[in-house]
Amino acid sequence: MSAFTRSGALRRGYRVADVDEFFSHARELYQKDELPDELNAERVRTVAFPLTRNGYSTVEVDQALERLERACWQRKRASVVTTSGTDAWLMEAYESASTLYPRLNRPRGERFRAPVRGRGYSRVEVDDLLDRLAKYFDGGHELVARDILSASFTMKGKSRAYDVNVVDAYLDRALSVLQAVE
Repeated sequence: MSAFTRSGALRRGYRVADVDEFFSHARELYQKDELPDELNAERVRTVAFPLTRNGYSTVEVDQALERLERACWQRKRASVVTTSGTDAWLMEAYESASTLYPRLNRPRGERFRAPVRGRGYSRVEVDDLLDRLAKYFDGGHELVARDILSASFTMKGKSRAYDVNVVDAYLDRALSVLQAVE
């Protein structure tokens, strides 16, 4: 019996064989005494599955991936804290955060490049989220990883947009920092 609901013959979901293979392999790796580099939060966050009719529910699989990602962070944190102490873990998180901060100091509308062609994420909406992130780093605003995970942006024309890939890469790094300190 599968852990995920099927999307049905008329809807698309993640290809069953690929999802089953990924989670089976992840389970094997996760059960090892020490989590191998092959299974880490970034790898889990960036895994992609092809869509097919009667595949697994994308919502259910994505939720399972989020749980696995959190579990990988917790294992990594526990390993660093056990071997090097809490201060080492916090220092690692601080160093990661400090690489994000220079972009936050750029003026609104100039934090990322525009898409080379076509559409991209709304500059205003991305800047609003980055302003919240800057306030969080300054200690003046509550922000959690879920806020970044659930962020969505309106697609705008090139002159009012940021490049999607660059923003996504930056937000992945910001997400890693937030997950590290949660």
